[in-house]
Amino acid sequence: MTQATLILASEAAKSEMPFFIIGIVFAAWAVIIGGIGTASESFPPSRGAGIAIGAVSVVLAAATMVIVLLVIV
Repeated sequence: MTQATLILASEAAKSEMPFFIIGIVFAAWAVIIGGIGTASESFPPSRGAGIAIGAVSVVLAAATMVIVLLVIV
């Protein structure tokens, strides 16, 4: 009985740690990009770099939303 209760409790309690990790990565990304963009007159240096920066930002945002859904549901 105790083992079954522990198994059910471990399945019911979902860790929020992945959300915190991706949140910290996303926040650090935003601060780094913001700092570089503020310090540089020509940021991004090329169209390709701008697309890459935007793509990384979208992937981080999507990963954060997916992890939120996995933790909540």
